[in-house]
Amino acid sequence: MQTQYDRSSRQRRNLLSALFVLLLLLTALSCAREEAVLLNVTGTTSVEGEAEVLVVTFSLSTKEGVIQTSVEASDLRSRWTLSASPDKSGLFTIGPLSMGVGVALPEGEYTLQAMLDDGQLLSERFSVRRP
Repeated sequence: MQTQYDRSSRQRRNLLSALFVLLLLLTALSCAREEAVLLNVTGTTSVEGEAEVLVVTFSLSTKEGVIQTSVEASDLRSRWTLSASPDKSGLFTIGPLSMGVGVALPEGEYTLQAMLDDGQLLSERFSVRRP
């Protein structure tokens, strides 16, 4: 013969087990954040006055505010570090970047790095050619 105590004890254990499983599920879902990706990275050069300049544009697969970025040329001597924020359409623009008056930008592969608020460091290569 089952007592009232046995039934209520079993119901309490079942309820606690169900709550534990639900808590585990919610924790797993909250930790699963979409991985961000740099998209449509382009570098465009032009001449402004007597200086050659580079403008880099890109977008992100996730919505972000102001991020820290760096652009480095393949010569490993040319590097710019600055903040970037998206426009209304989500496009980030960095630049104009220049080596100075009369100094040409190195042609070749450049690397864009972006650090997001959560500490993710994204990196993408792009080519720079003279106009």
